[in-house]
Amino acid sequence: MTMQEKLTQKYPVDERTAQVNEKRLAVCGVVAIFYVVVRIIYVGFHGELAVPEIVLLFLMLICMIGVDRQNEVHTLPQFMGKPLDPSPAARGKRIGIYLLTGLGLAGSWTAMDYFGSIVGWTDRTLGTIADFAIIGTVCFVLNFIVEERKVKSYNRYMAKLEAEENDLS
Repeated sequence: MTMQEKLTQKYPVDERTAQVNEKRLAVCGVVAIFYVVVRIIYVGFHGELAVPEIVLLFLMLICMIGVDRQNEVHTLPQFMGKPLDPSPAARGKRIGIYLLTGLGLAGSWTAMDYFGSIVGWTDRTLGTIADFAIIGTVCFVLNFIVEERKVKSYNRYMAKLEAEENDLS
């Protein structure tokens, strides 16, 4: 018997109360993430590195991924609020969107660094070009790896569901 089943037996609640509890926890999670991000920015502007906050944010991300994996939640990558097409034929379009996202993030970081001197390059032109190239490449590669894994996982899960449906027929 799992811990959740034991607690449910010990403290029975109706469905409405369970939904309210889930919403409470979700709101608390959003507040905690917001606080940690604001704290990282605040400490960063004072010239320090917020290691405990960064570790906490990373642990929160790991926990969310673990819960999604445990509950077999498969979401598609989104662009402008719309899910991307998971078909193999649409891979080129997805790669273009990952590139566009990487360039957008690189452009915003480069603008912040140019006007705010975040990194503090001595040669401003070389620093701007280096910022844009490095951030753009890193964002594109990370986006590509993470989002394509999501698409592959989603497609695998849908194929599994389809196979199960065909077995029942």
